[in-house]
Amino acid sequence: MMAKLGVYDLAVRYGKLTAISDLSLAVAEGERVFVSGPNGAGKSSLLSAIAGAVRAAHGRIEMDGEILSGLGAEAIARRGLSMVPEGRRIFPGLTVLENLSVGTGMRRDRSAVADDLETVFTAFPILRERARSAAGALSGGQQQMLAIARALMTNPKVMMVDEPSLGLAPKVVDEVYDRLCQLQALRGLTLVIVEQSSARAARVGGRMLLMRGGRIVADGDATEFAARDLLAEAYFGGAA
Repeated sequence: MMAKLGVYDLAVRYGKLTAISDLSLAVAEGERVFVSGPNGAGKSSLLSAIAGAVRAAHGRIEMDGEILSGLGAEAIARRGLSMVPEGRRIFPGLTVLENLSVGTGMRRDRSAVADDLETVFTAFPILRERARSAAGALSGGQQQMLAIARALMTNPKVMMVDEPSLGLAPKVVDEVYDRLCQLQALRGLTLVIVEQSSARAARVGGRMLLMRGGRIVADGDATEFAARDLLAEAYFGGAA
């Protein structure tokens, strides 16, 4: 069975520093995959390489059997892969609606764009309420919702989210995940999420990958990871 997203023998280097080393990964259509591990494990580099934001030293990346390797970020986004980067990176001086419009610039299906806007406003009612407000005036949680909504406005098949819980209160994180899972079910999305908390991943449900030293050192159900505290083992070098 063809993977929705496939990564084969991927390596990413920054000068002499190796961030990703001969990593392979297959994600099925509609799957929810959490990626975790200590700082410097290569989690963000993996997502950035898949999204075309950094160039791989070698390896192959595919989506639906089409090779993405060597394409730029915009070309990859046009093929249906979007990324919500760490830190959200919204445009604070633009309104909420203008930020959402950024995600539609490459689309020509205007009626579908209107439908998608209604979908994200239904999922995140606060964005409808604050549509004419500057994005920089939103709270951290609301900005994270905006970043996710903006990525959804590109009409993705695969969406990657880098640490959606970073800097947010637990109650807000729960709300962000609730909405994200609802949208996944509604849109049939394939999700890849960098998440440091194995307990949270277990509550949300899905598959979990542990990275260390630019490699995947463990792969399994998030519930099992939380029960066995494999994340702590990965931090201290024991996961296998």
